[in-house]
Formats: sequence, C-alpha cells, structure tokens
Amino acid sequence: MLRGMRRLRSPIGPVLLVSVAVLTGGCSSSKKAEAPRTDHASLYGADAAYAVGVTQSLTYEDAARRRTLNPLVWYPVAPGTPMDNRAPSDVFKPFYGAKDAPLSDARERWPVVLLSHGSGGSLMDLSWFGSNLAAHGFVVVAVNHPGNTYGDTSPEGFARAYERPRDFTVVLNHLLKDPKWGPLVDPERIGASGHSMGGYTALALVGLNLNLEWIEKRCKTPGTREEIGCEGLRDVDYSRIDMKQSRASYLDPRVKAAFAMAPGMAASFEARDTADIQKPVALVLAKGDELMPHEGHGMHLAGLLPPATTTTVVLDDAGHFSFLPECYPKGFKVIAMLCRDPVPGTRPASHARTNAEGVAFFRRTLDVR
Repeated sequence: MLRGMRRLRSPIGPVLLVSVAVLTGGCSSSKKAEAPRTDHASLYGADAAYAVGVTQSLTYEDAARRRTLNPLVWYPVAPGTPMDNRAPSDVFKPFYGAKDAPLSDARERWPVVLLSHGSGGSLMDLSWFGSNLAAHGFVVVAVNHPGNTYGDTSPEGFARAYERPRDFTVVLNHLLKDPKWGPLVDPERIGASGHSMGGYTALALVGLNLNLEWIEKRCKTPGTREEIGCEGLRDVDYSRIDMKQSRASYLDPRVKAAFAMAPGMAASFEARDTADIQKPVALVLAKGDELMPHEGHGMHLAGLLPPATTTTVVLDDAGHFSFLPECYPKGFKVIAMLCRDPVPGTRPASHARTNAEGVAFFRRTLDVR
C-alpha cells in the first residue's frame, strides 16, 4: 500500500496525494461492532453540554462554477442521545455521533463554524475537531473541495486554491436559505476554521489574499523549481489562471473570525495579502512542522497579522500531520507519515489543546454564552 502513496514537500505547503483509500473509509474495518455510547462528557470533556449529531444529507449546486457541494454537518443534540463509533477508516480513530438525530432545542439559533480540510484531504480529516465543537454548542459545516480533495485532486486544483473560500460562500448562501437549517443557525455568529490549505481557506474568508504569483515564480525559477514541492506545480499552465481573479478578495463579511491550524502557503504571503484582515484570527502552529518549517512559515504569517486581534498558539510537540485524527496501530504500518508526530504519543495532547483553544476562541469571538 505504501507504494501507492507519495508526498510532495514544499516551502509553499503540502500537496498530499494518497492513492490508498484510507481517508474516506475505503479500507474495510475488522473491528468488532461497538455498542452506542451515551457518555458525551467522557468523549468530549466535562464542559461538553451536548451529544453530537452528524448528517450529510445536504447537496448544494453552484451552477456558475459547475461544482456540486455535499456538506457534512456536526451539530449539538440532546444529552443522552446514543452515538455510534463513526471511524473514517480502520486506521484512524473515530469520533462518536448520532446519524441524523434531531438538533437540540436548547437554543433558537446556533452559532456556525465552517471547517476546511487540507490539500488532497477529506472533510473527515478534522472530524475530531468538528465533533468536539458540536459537543460544545456549535453547528459545524465541512465540505470536500472539488479539484483539491481526496479522489479529485491535481496540481492545477491546488493552484486554484481561491476556489475554496468561494465554496463556503456558496454553502453559506444555501444553508441560510435552507428550509430546515436556515431558521436554526445564527447568521450573526459565523466563524471559519481549517488545517493546512484549509487554514488558508479560513483566513481567506476574513480577508487573506492568495499570492499565486509568488508560487508561480518559485516553481518556475531555476534553483527553486527543482524543489520537490514544485513537482507538478512547475508544470501548471498558469496562463489558464486569471491572476487578478486569484489575487482577488474572497472575504465573506458574514464570517466573523478565523481559526487556522498550520495554515498552508504561509511563506508566500506579503503585507499586502494580509492588509484586509480586520477580524479576530487564531493561528495554531506546529513547532515541528516537517512540511512548512515553523519560523519561516507560521511565524512569518503571524508577524503579518494585526497583533491586537491575533492569537498565536505554538504546539511544541506537534508536526504538520498532528492535526489529522489519531491513528490505530495499523495506521503506523500503512500510512506512517500521517500518523507519526515529532514527539511520539503526543497527538492526543495536541488535539486536546487545539480543541480547548478552538472552543474558547469561537465562544469569545462569536459572543456565545
């Protein structure tokens, strides 16, 4: 199986191509069936007020861009609701959720967090984070990004990263008008989050502009074009991409705050790219990030953001893939690069810190009490 996998390393961020079906449940599970659980506080923390519901029953069409978006939603449900083990595969550990359970009636309207996966990944990659937010009172909406998601990715899809924030604007347009969900979500309390390329996506929704010219130059110039991360990207026909469109703002004024985990392409941004960010931002960075070295990437970006409205958290023991789900022993055999952390055994602690920071950040910035 390892022969079917390759990783591209880059100063502009990872392009992860995984041709083994592990991220979306393609590997069959050999684990015995597990009885549903009702102990939401044991699963999601003593301060978790809700069990977790999950649904992927929505389909939204973007006719203008010819994209079909099929969001997955984690959301709060009544305590005591039985939740099933919903492992994305038999290599990643599960989250627990109740499929299509009724949304809790504890609030009239619920705050929303948009959640974006990394390049070449899947909306299930951040299930540990999305389900935890739901247990703490948020409706969390994730989506696979056409052209840059598991099973549908390419170098040009990576280069067209600016399509990602547009996906969420379309999702929001539909969600707020949806006959079921529209009356139940709060249009004044919307945040965004994501990992790697998804971190860029969240930041773009609050004003970050893509610097594709930097990427093109890096991957076309002798001396840097040979970098492994430019494999494929140096062969993109950038004349097919409207650079004005790529550099345009995809800020969505409905999004009030962004929480970015190891955000992608961090070294490429300049002061002009961050100038429009006026909303609160949190960066959670991995000091051992093997794809985007900490000082030249995450800290570079942090230095460009307004200090008064930016929170920067550094996880000393984490690497780039520490933001994927925890792995079963099988994962260390078949997808070791996605399961290893710079300090072995620290992924649960990295998740716990990130979950706590995420809940606190969105409660504060979205004024959730």
